[in-house]
Amino acid sequence: MKRFFLAIMPALLLLLPPVSLQAQDAREGTLGIRLDGGLSWSLGGDFTNSAKNALTTIQPQGVVGLFYNFSPRFRAGLDYGYTRMVREQTDGTMHELPGGGVEGEVYRDLRTYFHAAELTGEFNLLGAGPLSLYLGAGAGCQFAIGNTYTIGVKNEVKPGGLGNSIHVTGHNVGHKYVAPYIPVTLSLEYAFLPQVAVSAGCGYRLILAGKNGLSAKSQPFAVLGLRFNLSK
Repeated sequence: MKRFFLAIMPALLLLLPPVSLQAQDAREGTLGIRLDGGLSWSLGGDFTNSAKNALTTIQPQGVVGLFYNFSPRFRAGLDYGYTRMVREQTDGTMHELPGGGVEGEVYRDLRTYFHAAELTGEFNLLGAGPLSLYLGAGAGCQFAIGNTYTIGVKNEVKPGGLGNSIHVTGHNVGHKYVAPYIPVTLSLEYAFLPQVAVSAGCGYRLILAGKNGLSAKSQPFAVLGLRFNLSK
């Protein structure tokens, strides 16, 4: 019996389609699911980041999406993404008071959470095969919500120079806005199974927020993820 299986094994292997063909079949006329996780950086805006903590410049990012494979070369999808922006200002400017003393803001903290919907088209530069390199572009919209917390100090000299009084105040103001953006992505993927691929990618979002000083102007990002191509 063992010799029989050894004899027919080459014939059975010939009946199986190559991995590259299996991957190609899984990416033609099928739906797919994408899951990404990584880091993003928010750049630009009137609210500059002067904090010494580097963690305020690097923020987590997550993406879940549904796409359709028109062919191994082209796919289009709709994604939901989340990231956030944390910025601190610790170098507030003090102003002199007419009667003596100073006042001003000594600390500002901006926190914004972004929920985004995005439609993208992606073109595979490598074509058929288990290894793919997708270049994508599209249009999206960010729904931002957050708050700005400010600490102010007032050091006022009493009349006649007889001592001084110090006042510390805090203000917490909420904000929200909607901003369209243009995404550009690059994703290197390897299909280790016909329907499953691992991905490493990067991208850039050009945010069209106009004169909104609380918004970042752009967001580069880097992600790792999985792609699931659903069978026909």
